Amino acid sequence: MYGHLLKDRSTMYDLTSHLELTATSEDSRVLDALGHARRYKTSRDYIPERHENGRTVDISFATLNWQKTVRDKNRPGAFVRKHFEAMVFAALAEELRTGDVAVASSEEYADWSEQLLPWEDVEAKLGAYLLEVGLAEPRRRGAVRRGRLPTAAGGQLLEQSGRGARVPLSRVLHQREECAGAVVG
Repeated sequence: MYGHLLKDRSTMYDLTSHLELTATSEDSRVLDALGHARRYKTSRDYIPERHENGRTVDISFATLNWQKTVRDKNRPGAFVRKHFEAMVFAALAEELRTGDVAVASSEEYADWSEQLLPWEDVEAKLGAYLLEVGLAEPRRRGAVRRGRLPTAAGGQLLEQSGRGARVPLSRVLHQREECAGAVVG
């Protein structure tokens, strides 16, 4: 793996230093490890397993195989630099692919949570959308009022059944999933 990275190592460091990378959740272990790799990129063979403040670098994001590969039995408290870099860049690529790390001012790798509609907009359009895709039936006296589905006392979305009884939409969706699984399976 490192052989493939070696020719692109300087490009990877240049690229990640020019991009503004952010974690899209509370989990910033990969970015933390990237910062550690950057700090010690000029080291020869080994880099410390701890940050300058004494805190251990958390590599639990990596598979057990990677965690074993980056450590040298003869050098406790240190990572093998080239393996550590390969692990970090492979993990960063996966985090970018899955959207767990975002690139500021990017369309392809933007923070997906910033692209979500506000709940008020969703709530206003939800009833009409569920009717359109066939997950809800219109009421007998007309379509859903004000773009909302009827709700039970507990706030559950309800669907009008064929006999006039209202049932929780979650139960209807679950039953439809079971039926679809039985047909497909």
